[in-house]
Parts: sequence; structure tokens; C-alpha cells
Amino acid sequence: MVKAITRQRFKGQVHCPICTHTVDADVEQVGKTVRVVPGQKCGRCSATLDVAAVLQVLEAA
Repeated sequence: MVKAITRQRFKGQVHCPICTHTVDADVEQVGKTVRVVPGQKCGRCSATLDVAAVLQVLEAA
């Protein structure tokens, strides 16, 4: 039996690896893993956020 993987999108705070600031971004929860949605850019330095670390998910529990 194959389980269906749930995907949910939220707003969140991520750490930009280039300018080292915390910026807003869309994050996606796939199963138990939370990742940055690919293709986004930092609002401060325009660097890609594909490898950014998710710091906070702005969603009520």
C-alpha cells in the first residue's frame, strides 16, 4: 500500500545564505519536511533562496 504524500504551502521566515538576513518566503511542507518553494529570490539582495534554511513557519498550529 502506497501512502499519499501531503503538500501544504505557508508563508514563512527563511535565512538568506548570501546577505545573512531573515526574509519572507513561501515554504512548502512535504510529509514532515519543510522546505523553501524553489524559484524564489531574496527581497534584499536578489539571491536565490533555493538553499535557504527555514527559520519559522507563520501558520497557527
